[in-house]
Amino acid sequence: MAPSFIFQPNLQALRNESDDGHLFAKNPVEISSLCSSELEEFVKSVAFDLSDKELFCVEEQDVFDRVYSLIKGFSNLTPSCKLNLVESLMSNLSVLLPNVDSLSRVSHDHVDDVPIVDRVASHRNAFKIYTFFLRNIILIQESNIGVNNSKATTSSRKKQPVHTWSWEPQRGRILNLIANSLEINLPLLFGSSDPDENYLSFIVKNAFSMFENAILLKDSETKDALCCTIGTCATKYHYMAQSCASVLHLMHKHDFVITHMADAVAGAEKRYADGSLASSLIREIGRTNPKDYLKDTVGAENIGRFLVELADGLPKLISTNIGLLVPHFGGESYKIRNALASVLGKLVLKGIRDVECEVSSKSIRLRTKQAMLEILLERCRDVSAYTRSRVLQVWGELCEEHAVSIGLWNEVAAVAAGRLEDKSAIVRKSALNLLIMMLQHNPFGPQLRIASFEATLV
Repeated sequence: MAPSFIFQPNLQALRNESDDGHLFAKNPVEISSLCSSELEEFVKSVAFDLSDKELFCVEEQDVFDRVYSLIKGFSNLTPSCKLNLVESLMSNLSVLLPNVDSLSRVSHDHVDDVPIVDRVASHRNAFKIYTFFLRNIILIQESNIGVNNSKATTSSRKKQPVHTWSWEPQRGRILNLIANSLEINLPLLFGSSDPDENYLSFIVKNAFSMFENAILLKDSETKDALCCTIGTCATKYHYMAQSCASVLHLMHKHDFVITHMADAVAGAEKRYADGSLASSLIREIGRTNPKDYLKDTVGAENIGRFLVELADGLPKLISTNIGLLVPHFGGESYKIRNALASVLGKLVLKGIRDVECEVSSKSIRLRTKQAMLEILLERCRDVSAYTRSRVLQVWGELCEEHAVSIGLWNEVAAVAAGRLEDKSAIVRKSALNLLIMMLQHNPFGPQLRIASFEATLV
């Protein structure tokens, strides 16, 4: 039985022999010392062994050392060699995944005269090795893209080679395969309900590191795979605290991740009918000291955008947890208050459109809606002109969607008329737009029939 494989922080760490007998690279080959013909033959021999032997042959020391050598020298490989190696590793991992599920249906203690415990250990080792090597191919290739792009710029007038390897489709395929691998019977593979910390940490850390690259997120296949990986690890495998901390860190740091991160959180809730990731994030945002948002204006704006995106994608969950966010109306950051006003507006609109709710919940929904509208009325007198303006805009959106009851119409109109005398020009403009919207969408129709009223006049 081969030594167990442990995820290392980088490829170089696999050269260090461990005291506990873990698998490491004993006799790697220096790829740069091989001529082109020797390198081609070397890659072909590795690809042949991976396809000809059993799926977990990669844990054999000789095969492991040779694959490790190719991964470490991946930048020196020709496009055809890169493609051959990637296809071999992906093919084996793709076949390995359903094999893991089939192990759960084995009723006896031996498979092909091999104890089932040893067979599971071999599958686990191979699963981890393939994942580690494929993920490192992505790291190496992405790190070289910047250098290659700069070279391409300086030599753009030169004729490009006919046979080039297109990396973007391969990257998406690898990430999708890793994301799909999280859906197999990992509890059987790792012997517990959750995979070991070493594996989850490696997967999640690398997914979040790729999230920091705005160019990668423009590729829908790459973005979807990363969102799926983060949502699955946090929700299905309860890697919650670390994931929440990373999500919040990225949102405070980069504005381009907001929409994608909201997609990841909403996707996890829809995929597993479990909103624990979204609830945990809302709880962390709610318990943040309001003064922190005043100091970090960029972070406050990004968090606000995230809440608005989440309210659009998961209105019921946000409505349930809105009480955790309402105290921030008393904070000093107007950007957070603006976002919360937008969130309340979206929740009111989503509640109006949700016609499939149970009869028993209608009274609760109406009370919640009324409470939200009262907060929006109160915020029309916010100390910040930016928030007053934003709240009036939200009221305009509600009027346009006929989400304001007749009983509240006159009160909203009176508030809008009063804001016409606001000291801030942006507030006066928003108030005027609100009154225009109320005239265009008033519940009495475009014309008021006065005949019935004239008959009552004496």
